[in-house]
Amino acid sequence: MSTINVLRYTAVALGALVGFKTDFSLKSEASRKQEENKYQTELKLIEKAKAEYALLQVPQQTKAPISEKKLDLEDPNLDYGAVILTAVEGLKQ
Repeated sequence: MSTINVLRYTAVALGALVGFKTDFSLKSEASRKQEENKYQTELKLIEKAKAEYALLQVPQQTKAPISEKKLDLEDPNLDYGAVILTAVEGLKQ
């Protein structure tokens, strides 16, 4: 009779340990998933903020003076008038 009681209480103790282990693993997995979701939400928010900032801070598209550009006299699209005017303005200063 005592052998049966020992086996019964051993089974109860093992069941309780397995239950606590399972509960702990499920809770840790749930908290990890929650942290991952929070992190992904923050990343999406950061990307959205970067996109909004990029829209607000559009760089001014100004035509760079010819002297700042790489001057290639072999370029068929070169504006010789702009080159000469830039050179004259550079001499005035």
